[in-house]
Amino acid sequence: MKNKVKEFLHFGKSERNAIAILIVAILGVFLLPRYIFSIQQPTIIDNAEFSREIDEFLKRSEKTVAADQREFDFTRPDKSVAKDRIKPFPFDPNQLDQKGWEKLGFTERQAAGIVKFKEKGGKFRVKTDVKKLFVVDDEIYGLLESYIQLPDKVETTYSSDKKEYPKTPYKEFIPHRAELNSADSASLVKVRGIGPAFAKRIMRYRDKLGGFSDIGQLQEVYGMDSARFIQIQENLFADEGLIKKININKASLDELRAHPYIDYYIAKAIVDKRIQKGAYTDLTELKEISLIYESLFLKLRPYLTVNDAK
Repeated sequence: MKNKVKEFLHFGKSERNAIAILIVAILGVFLLPRYIFSIQQPTIIDNAEFSREIDEFLKRSEKTVAADQREFDFTRPDKSVAKDRIKPFPFDPNQLDQKGWEKLGFTERQAAGIVKFKEKGGKFRVKTDVKKLFVVDDEIYGLLESYIQLPDKVETTYSSDKKEYPKTPYKEFIPHRAELNSADSASLVKVRGIGPAFAKRIMRYRDKLGGFSDIGQLQEVYGMDSARFIQIQENLFADEGLIKKININKASLDELRAHPYIDYYIAKAIVDKRIQKGAYTDLTELKEISLIYESLFLKLRPYLTVNDAK
């Protein structure tokens, strides 16, 4: 038994060397940092020098802020920004090339846009025409105005062969108004914003409806957008008394479904109810049909009748 323990605890030469190296490494890990800290000299911080550097930095910052505040108009910041960028000099905008616009303070892209505007026929007749440029706002124009070599306004007369002629008097435009259910194509195109093609679309949709009960229905015409509708709505009106009505007691399924507001299923439901219960005596009976909800009934009511009256 003792021999087995002795053999178990016995280490060879290579094993003893490895254990010795491991012990030295462990001691080095613990003792080396202490040795390094012991030989290092502590850094002495000169607080006085550091304080002087802070004072100099604060003084420079105060001078910069003070200078900026004197030059910057806080009541009109846009003007101050424009003034910093725009460097005006006397110029004729009709003669100035791209380099000239850049010299005024505009960017290369802005200057190129102005030149392109002139190449397409853009002209400057008076000083205020410069304000029409997209890149010239009120602040920039205020800086350039006194340097623009153009008149303040156009002369009211012009001369030819030393004879003066008055300008053609301005003729006030009187808008044309049209009634949607009776107007022909010629009357519709007189309304500003309606061309011949659009007039035909309006008339085709009017025929399908049987007439317009409200000008808002123009928004259902193919191609109508909100901008065009806003432009034309004030010059149009609809006479609901001119609408051609459908007699729901006599109309066939095909006649009903031909209307833009009535599909096949609604038309069939109207006819089926008429067959089951007899003739309609009042339009409100249509509300008993599940497919006809309140808002649809209100749209349909101007176009339907229970007798032969239009």
